Amino acid sequence: MFQITNYEVEGNSYYSDEEILVMGNCKTGGNIFWKAGLSDIRQRLSRDAYMEEVTVHRQLPDTIRIEIKERKQTAAIVYGDNYVVIDSEGVVLRKTSVEPKITIIRGLTISRLTVGEPVEAEEKVLLRQTLQMLASMEKGDMFFKKVELSKVQIRAYVYDSLICQGTPENLLEAIDSGKLQVVIQELYDREIERGTIQVSGGNYISFTPKID
Repeated sequence: MFQITNYEVEGNSYYSDEEILVMGNCKTGGNIFWKAGLSDIRQRLSRDAYMEEVTVHRQLPDTIRIEIKERKQTAAIVYGDNYVVIDSEGVVLRKTSVEPKITIIRGLTISRLTVGEPVEAEEKVLLRQTLQMLASMEKGDMFFKKVELSKVQIRAYVYDSLICQGTPENLLEAIDSGKLQVVIQELYDREIERGTIQVSGGNYISFTPKID
């Protein structure tokens, strides 16, 4: 009775259950009251940048339950030959040399990079605006493959040759109103995958088959 024989993991998506158990050094056989090591498991898991919240508790008579709230990969900033993967708050999750299958951001100058902490860039305001736009993109059921930033405007790529162009404020307004999605859907229905969608103030949207 009350010997640990089982672990249950909930809320994880980036890591598998098996990876979580290894990271937490989770062992069976100990007494669920006296040798469960709940605090040690929580501390070990919380060291990983993907872990936003970790809760570990007993489930009598023989199970330890691990509940996780993960930070979600939102974008990857190009950093030399590598990519810096961040969440919606700009927290650095990892650095990789392999291009991840998320929105790629180009044009930022990283000034400070520490895994588990918000990335710092010289273009601080532009980074914040871009993350706000990507959050609205996800809510609006859209996906940009790549975002190129400049002081004047940004270029968000729906396809390799279909670009949405405008200021972060104008793109955010067009996404929140749903008008940009309507234009992209119309182009998709017409099998148009090349051109520039220019987004201006007041939700004014125009299209040209040309790419600057």
